[in-house]
Amino acid sequence: MILTKEEYCLFNIKSKIQLIEKDGRFITRRVCSDLYLITFYQIYGFYVETIYEMSTFKTLSADPVINIDIMQLYPPPLRQMNSIA
Repeated sequence: MILTKEEYCLFNIKSKIQLIEKDGRFITRRVCSDLYLITFYQIYGFYVETIYEMSTFKTLSADPVINIDIMQLYPPPLRQMNSIA
């Protein structure tokens, strides 16, 4: 099954998450102010941004974005530093 962006938007948030888990391809994640986990996925030829509230583990949104470059608006992901012994 392939959906258009408009068809995807008709689903409720629970169904959107199920579609992402089934057919989406993870791109990257960002943490914003230690409050929100922002993840980006590609699904059916468009990009989706999901926003999770970290304190309650609640999904606030799972909506398409116009352009994947929107992820540049969020702080870059933290990189693991290798300790030198």
